[in-house]
Amino acid sequence: MNLAATPFCFWGFDPWVAYRHFARVGIHHVEVPAFPARQSLAWGLSTFAPEMLAPEDVDALRTRLATLDLTPVTVAAMGDVLDPRQRAPLGRRLEFAAALGCSVVLMDAGPLPPIGTAERGAAVANARELARWAADLDLRIGLEIHDGATRTGALARVLLDEVDHPALGVNYDTANVIYYNGDVDPAEDLRTIVDRVVHVHLKDTTGGLHEWQFCALGDGRVDFSAVLEVLRAAGFDGTYSLEIEGVEGEDLNRAGHLARLERSVAYLRRVGVIA
Repeated sequence: MNLAATPFCFWGFDPWVAYRHFARVGIHHVEVPAFPARQSLAWGLSTFAPEMLAPEDVDALRTRLATLDLTPVTVAAMGDVLDPRQRAPLGRRLEFAAALGCSVVLMDAGPLPPIGTAERGAAVANARELARWAADLDLRIGLEIHDGATRTGALARVLLDEVDHPALGVNYDTANVIYYNGDVDPAEDLRTIVDRVVHVHLKDTTGGLHEWQFCALGDGRVDFSAVLEVLRAAGFDGTYSLEIEGVEGEDLNRAGHLARLERSVAYLRRVGVIA
């Protein structure tokens, strides 16, 4: 089991700001953001652009992370696996992840077209082709719990069963399932898809439907002990990655983000995720 973190724990800051702090709190595995520029603009977040990186640049990125005592394990690509127009850029991000030495690439799935339509067939075929591409690189794709075909674990199972490829699974986000659905018990929803979970985002919230209230772990609604019980019973041994995206309207400095991260890591020690 790897305990990792996304640089979005320092929301709005350059990824290297977060990377410089992680080892100080005992986190030595990280996510690397590599989503499309349009998403970077929409979210106000910095990202790496694989299209602009030569092999020696990828080596330099891995080396610089190593100087901070960090190992990249996940690439956050975030493109839509159901959109054939995004196959090439997502494939480029799979190649980037393999060159970095990562094991999982995070992607999205938009709405599934109606059953029996040519559009649905093309969407599912595109996801299957990306899964094959990932498998050829010894990678797995983890679909985010975001609005669309993977808004819940139960909905995600419909898509995964239709695509039917072992390299395609779910990145289960313990707070997004509340953000996108409202009054949902993450542990109970997780049971519907736990056998297909390839990566976990540990995230907490004090909010409900569409309320951006992502607090320190242990301060919100998520029962992490119940979530961990479900994952352990299923034999999950993949990456648990902290994603603390903050509270709408706040304006924390670096020290504020670090303090929240430290509280979250201390909580994970109390519930037994880390020793």
